[in-house]
Order: sequence, then structure tokens, then C-alpha cells
Amino acid sequence: MKRWANGWMKWTLRFLLLVGACLGQGAALLADTTQVARSVATDETWRKSIDLITHGSFDAAASALNQATNGAILSDQLRGWLRDYKTKQEARVESDRVEFEQYVGYAKARVERKEWVLALDKAWLASDVAQNREEFLKTDWVQQLIQNSITYASECRQRDDWQGAWEVYVRLTALYEREPRYEKLEREAGTHLRLETMFREGSTWQERLERVRWEDAEESLEYIAAYYVEPPDFKKITELGLEQLILLADSKAAQTTFDALKDEDNRADFRSRLQAWLDHVRSSPTMDGKGCAQIFRRVVRDINKQTVQLPEELIVSELMRGALEPLDEFTSILWPKETEDFDKHTRGNFIGVGIQIVKNRANEIEVVTPLDDTPAYRAGIQAGDIIKTVNGEELRDVSLNKVVETITGPKGTMVNLTVRRDGKEIPFTLERTEVKIQSVKGQVRDRESQKWNYWLDRDNGIAYIRVTNFQKNTVEDVDGVLKDLKSQGLKGLVFDLRGNPGGLLESAWQMASLFLRRDQNIVSTKGRIAEENRDFETKTDGPHANLPLVVLTDESSASASEIVSGAIRDHNRGIVVGSRTFGKFSVQNLISLSHSRAKLKITTASYYLPSGVSLHRTPSSEKWGVDPTIPVRLVRWERQNLWQMRREADLLGPVPAKSTGISTSDDVPDDPETAGPIDGAESTKSDDNDKPSDDPAFGPPPLPMLVQKDENRRPKEDPQLDTALLVLRATLLGRSSPTVAAVETEASKSMAQP
Repeated sequence: MKRWANGWMKWTLRFLLLVGACLGQGAALLADTTQVARSVATDETWRKSIDLITHGSFDAAASALNQATNGAILSDQLRGWLRDYKTKQEARVESDRVEFEQYVGYAKARVERKEWVLALDKAWLASDVAQNREEFLKTDWVQQLIQNSITYASECRQRDDWQGAWEVYVRLTALYEREPRYEKLEREAGTHLRLETMFREGSTWQERLERVRWEDAEESLEYIAAYYVEPPDFKKITELGLEQLILLADSKAAQTTFDALKDEDNRADFRSRLQAWLDHVRSSPTMDGKGCAQIFRRVVRDINKQTVQLPEELIVSELMRGALEPLDEFTSILWPKETEDFDKHTRGNFIGVGIQIVKNRANEIEVVTPLDDTPAYRAGIQAGDIIKTVNGEELRDVSLNKVVETITGPKGTMVNLTVRRDGKEIPFTLERTEVKIQSVKGQVRDRESQKWNYWLDRDNGIAYIRVTNFQKNTVEDVDGVLKDLKSQGLKGLVFDLRGNPGGLLESAWQMASLFLRRDQNIVSTKGRIAEENRDFETKTDGPHANLPLVVLTDESSASASEIVSGAIRDHNRGIVVGSRTFGKFSVQNLISLSHSRAKLKITTASYYLPSGVSLHRTPSSEKWGVDPTIPVRLVRWERQNLWQMRREADLLGPVPAKSTGISTSDDVPDDPETAGPIDGAESTKSDDNDKPSDDPAFGPPPLPMLVQKDENRRPKEDPQLDTALLVLRATLLGRSSPTVAAVETEASKSMAQP
């Protein structure tokens, strides 16, 4: 019995040990299975979070990350980036709300005082930061403001106050950018205002019109008939050309300038004969190019010479200005004086000394910046210098174009400049040489070397390249920068095309080819003639086809910029961040005219993206431009901050103190894109002849000045670039760490090692 009991106990113990071992293995197996399931779930959450970020769903990505139970190392890093980004966005929304309430209050205060232009200013500012712009514009008080402003503009027109009328119309056009009647009124008032400015005392309008010839205009009409992208409406072309000359005859400024227009009989004869031809054209069922040219020739060679005898250059220039109005805004004649500047910007180089200049508020020629590696830069000319003389000639009251013409000249020749700096005059003798315009830039300069620093996030291998326009040398420069950055560990690129107006089609084609695969369509062109129907495809795999890419665009990205960003988007090659582009999907050819150095810039075809659409903007377009993958709209102060940061980055040499020509954070910039139609400043215009306000004969006294502070409280940040950086960081993190489990395992092993 005892032996049996002992045997039974041994077998029982063995059985229990076996069961325990099995249970232990089962528990371990269950634990392993649970861990695998958790890892799979974590990886799915991780991939989902990365995908949400690359589609702009940042809040959803943060929410998904919060559901992860492990993967702390990577998840915490991504959470931190998202948290910082959200904090900035919440601050932006709050700033929008505060500014909206402020501007609405300012606008209503101006309405109370019947100060319609200033009220429109403030309404535009409010619309810029409104949460729902369309709903804001429909509010009753805004609609009433519009009606009162239109009435005021009509009153201005009746008393020939074209400045006052134009100030209303340009603001209405800004508020309602798709309203054709406001655009038409703005153009009409703008023509009168332009003529007033053109014939102002001391004006140099003759310089711009040197060597303008009727023969060039006639040749242009022939090319338009043959090559314009669509059959031109020559009846409309003839009408608007004649109407433009009638506006010239009615211009008070022109009547003051030309004795023949002061003679009422001569002027009336000129005007009535123009009107007779205009009535004839309007009653005609159709008009072809030859008929249009015959009427224009008679106006130039007969009617003008038999009546007012205005300079032929002026008659031809104004006639063609009106005639080209029915065509698209990119078809124009570049008269001889305008061709050289155009060639510089497309060629990418010119002969000169290498300085960028402006006319500042004191009417002086001021250096914006010397250009890199040029005679001016090497000699020590600095931003903020005032150019007093060129070859001993004073520059007071000399046009900017004339100054440029005087400073530039044949290669190897010398030019003498005298500049004022800190109250002292400094002479410079510079040799003219070939100057290369740099269209490829980084975010900031190294202040010691003055070279561009292209790194945006060195730790994560993210670089930044800004292309200002598409020149002959642009693609070569971008490729060179990228190759150099790759040797330093480049992993991802932010490619900034904001504010880029375009340039050469060939350059856009080659630029997109850097980033795409073999045999991918980049753009197609279609026109009236067979030669314009072309397909532009990649010939080989691009050298940077695998580089993670985010493209920045805005409302000023046009033409070649839209070809590149559109091809990148349509092929899912990168992510486009920012604002919808301008919508210039048309091809222009430059035709040299036979009788002078004038050229015809004519639209001959339309662009089509790889998706098969042409997104050209016309008054009737419902859809235009390249829509970003992730839209990030900037408001007025943010646009100004971006403009100022770029301008400061562009400066070479010592950074100047605040000057009369270069805007600082306290100034309103002179750049139309960033300034908009509003400057937020009080009007300083006085009543006519400073009439005494206390005399009843001159109406009620003026209201006291209403101070409405409008300060830029926005931080000097770039929300669009912030978004691009977040997206690219997440993209790179997702590529380098496709599974969280593997990263966490490696991290755990590293931590366990002594």
C-alpha cells in the first residue's frame, strides 16, 4: 500500500508539473499573441495618423495617435509636432476673431461719418479675416455700404474726380473679385486717372513711347488674326480702340497738355469723326482684321493729322491699348523701350553693375540690395544707399527707367556712381559686366558668407528652395543645389513657388522632369494652328524622382509655376500646400516686329495638365488654378510678414536701418500682392485750396479726425511653411519607420544594453 501511495504521488506530481508547464506555455503563447495583436493595431494607427497628416487632417491624426497603446517614442514625437502646430493655429483663429470685430467696428464708424472709401477699406479688412467671407458680404450693412459707395463714385465722375471714383471701384473689385461690372468701371476710371498721371507736369511719358510706329501696330493685327489662341473678335477690337481715343480726347489732362486739344473746334472735329467710325463699326454685322487695320490707319494717318495733330506715338499707343482689351490680359505690344527689361527677366542675365533699385518716397534712387557676386557688391555698395549721380549727372526728377538705362551699357565699359550713405557722399567706379539674376534662393542667408542656407530642418534632413521665376538658368541651378544637399544628407524638400509669376515653358518642363518618372506627361498645349499642339513628357527618370516633396503655392503662383505644381499634384508625386494658384494656363509667344525693336507678346495656345484640364481664369470661369492638397490661407498681416521676411532675407551686406524706401514692420509695403488695395492709413487729402472750414459758404466744418489704430500683432511666422514642414516631417517619419513595433523593439534592446 505504501509503495502504491508513493507511486501514485510521484505520478500525480509529474502530472501536475506537466499541466503547469502546459499552462505556462499557453499563457506565454497568449501573451505573445496579445502583443502581436497590439503591435498590429498600433502600426495601423500609426499609418493612419501619417496618412491623415499628409491629407491635412491634423486634429484627426492627433485623435488617432491618442488611441495608440504603445509606440511611445515615435508617437510622442509626432504628438509634439501636432501639439505645437495646433497651438499656432488656435492663436491664428483667435487673432482673426479679434481683428474681425475691430474692423467691423471701424467700418461702421466710417459709415456713420459717410466716409465711404475708408468704410470700404475697413470692410475689406474685415472680409479678409472673416470666418465666412461670402456670408459677411451679404450682411445688410455691407450691402447698404456698397450702394452708398456706388452713388458717391457716380458723383465723383460727374465732377471729373477720377481719383475718387477709382478709389471706390478698386475697393469694390477687391471685395467682389468676380463681379465684371465693377472691373469695367475700375478700368474706365483707371484710364482717366492714368492719363492724368501721364500728362502731369514733369512727366516723362515721351521716353516710354520712343520709336512707337504705326507699322508695328499694323503688323501686330496681322499676327493676331493668324495666330491668336481663338478667332479674335475684330469688331470688338475696333470698337474699343476707337473708344480709347475718344477717352483721350475727353481727358482734361490731355487737353491741358496739347494745344490742339485746347482748341474746341479741332477737338470736336477729331472726336466727331472718331464717333462716326465707331457708329459705323457698331452697325456692321462683322469685322475682319483687314477692315480693322484700314480704319485704324485712317485714324492715325488722316483724321489725327487733319485735326488735332497729336504725336503719332501717342495715338498709336492709346489706340492699341484699347484694341487689345478684348483679348486676354497677357497679349500686349512691348514697345521698344519695354523690350529690354522684359528680355532681362526671361534671359536671366544682362550687362550692368548688379544693383536692385527703387524710387523711394523722397523721389530718390535707392539701392534695395546689391546682387550677389557683381561689381556693385564687390565694390561695397550697400542696401539703403542713395544714388545721387551717374557719370556726374544728377538723378533728381529722372525716371527709374532712364536711370537703369544710364547705369547699364556695353560689357567692359565703366560707369561712375556717387552714393549718399550716413550723410556722406561716396564715389564708386564700376566696370559693367554680365550679371546673372539669381532665381533660386533659400530661406535665410549665412550672414558671414552671404550665401543662401537651404536647410530648413537639418536634423531631419529637410531643405527649402524658393524659385522666384523660371529663367533659362533656373533648372540647372536647382539641380545643382539639390545634388549638393544630397551629399549632405538631404531627405525631403519644401519647394516654394509662392509669388512666382512664371517664365519659360521650357524651364517649367525641365523643372518638373527633375522630380518625375520616365514617360510621364507634364503638360500639353493646344491652339488654333497645328504647331501649337504639343505634348511635353519626361524623357528619363528624374534625378530627384524619389525625393519626398512638398510644393508651396499662393494666388500669385502663375503660368510655369502652375505647370510644375499641377504636374506634381496630378501624378501624386508630392503634396501641394498653400492657396489656389492664379489661373494662367495660356501660352505666349514673343514675335519681333519688323519696323523697330518692338515685340508682340501674343497668346497662341492653352496649357492642359496631365489630368486633361485647362484651369485658365476668365471672367466666366467657375473653376481655375491649381487647388492645393492642403489649403492654408494667409490673411493680410501674415502676407505682409512673409513679404518682409523675404525682403530682409534677400538683402546682401549690412542690413540697413529704416529708410525712406525700404518698408519695415511699421510701414505698409509697396508690393501690390501683400499690401492689397488697402493701406489702413488716414487720408491726408485736404479740401480744395484749403478753404476755411468755418465759412458757411463752404459747407459744414470737417469732422474731427477719427483715430483707428491698425497694428500688426501677428508673429513673424509663415503658417504655410509651418504646415509644409509638419507634413514633410511626418512623411519622412512614416517612411523611415513603417512599423512602430520594430522601432520600439530596437529601442528596448538599446535601453537594455549595459
